[in-house]
Amino acid sequence: MRPLPPLNALVAFEAVARTGSVGAAAEELFVTPGAISRQLKLLDEFFETNLFERRGRGLALSPSGAAYFERIHAHIEGIRKATAKLQHHENRTVVRVHSHTTFATRWLIPRLSQFQVSHPGIDVHLTTSSEWTPGADCDAAVRLGNGRWAGYEATPLVPNVLVVVCAPSLVQPSRPVDAVWLAQQTLLVVSARPDDWSIWCAQAGFDATAMVRQRIFESSAVAYEAAQDGLGIVAAQEVLIGQELASRRLIAPFDVRVDRGNETYYLVIESSRRQRRSLIALRNALSRTK
Repeated sequence: MRPLPPLNALVAFEAVARTGSVGAAAEELFVTPGAISRQLKLLDEFFETNLFERRGRGLALSPSGAAYFERIHAHIEGIRKATAKLQHHENRTVVRVHSHTTFATRWLIPRLSQFQVSHPGIDVHLTTSSEWTPGADCDAAVRLGNGRWAGYEATPLVPNVLVVVCAPSLVQPSRPVDAVWLAQQTLLVVSARPDDWSIWCAQAGFDATAMVRQRIFESSAVAYEAAQDGLGIVAAQEVLIGQELASRRLIAPFDVRVDRGNETYYLVIESSRRQRRSLIALRNALSRTK
């Protein structure tokens, strides 16, 4: 009988190949990125080849890795579906939740952990991505918007307040923090949220067009890390940077907070599913937690 590769390593490989990053795979499997990297190394040693290649700061499948993923993905997905059916048969309910990556890591995952403790008969399977994918195979999703989606019930989860933040090192006691100072900073812009800066500037009374130095990031999480490293200043969602503000890894140089009102994060459930007991329990647990 031919030996199988290490199964934990196989699951880690499939998750990284499917999600496109070590970080996203770690979030999905509820382990650290370091643990994922160690599993990938084990699989490389098993096959005596590299299944991924370095591309800039990220990873991409090598030709052999791509061919292997194509062959095994359907089998692993089949195992997931068979497992979900058996768990349901054994009086366990699986709830599949999809979320934006940054919101999942900074707000949702700790609350899902609490939910699992309170509801041991419900298993939550979380998937993440930088953007919402219409038609995603899930029971509930976290979406950012105005709460109006035809055919869906939307429950607001958090206040969406914009604040401008930066590393303390960018603010000098001898220099005023004003429009001139702001115009000289590097703006960290999130491609999925391109209007945050103009919205904040309009409320604060600053000319957004005067700020020409920019760096663009795909995700808010990376932009927040860059801000902590002193690479620039970012218009952030206050609910997602509470720990950084409390520890003063980030500070708000301007006393301007812009509440986006209905434009916030919602737990979204198809209207046809909203009466499922498991989804009612999930909605009640998350909407109570501000």
